[in-house]
Amino acid sequence: MIEKELEERVKKYILLEEEALSKVSICVPDESFLRTFAIDLMNMVKSYFEDAKHFYEKNDLINALSALNYSYGWLDSGVRLGIIDGNSDNRLFTLFK
Repeated sequence: MIEKELEERVKKYILLEEEALSKVSICVPDESFLRTFAIDLMNMVKSYFEDAKHFYEKNDLINALSALNYSYGWLDSGVRLGIIDGNSDNRLFTLFK
């Protein structure tokens, strides 16, 4: 019972993050000191997200959920800090206002 619920939750969060990733872009100028940080942040997001999908395919649901939490945390932080544009989507991201 718990494993089925965990699997459903992981699937839901994978779809949610795919939606979120389709909406975001780096929004700091190329000349900004924050540009490198934003690129690194997005690399972390994508790496953890790929790990999550890999773990899910291997039926390692605990590690899949853990990787999703890291990935989305990085992404949401970038949006909250204003270096990643979340297109004002307050359903997917924790916006300042």
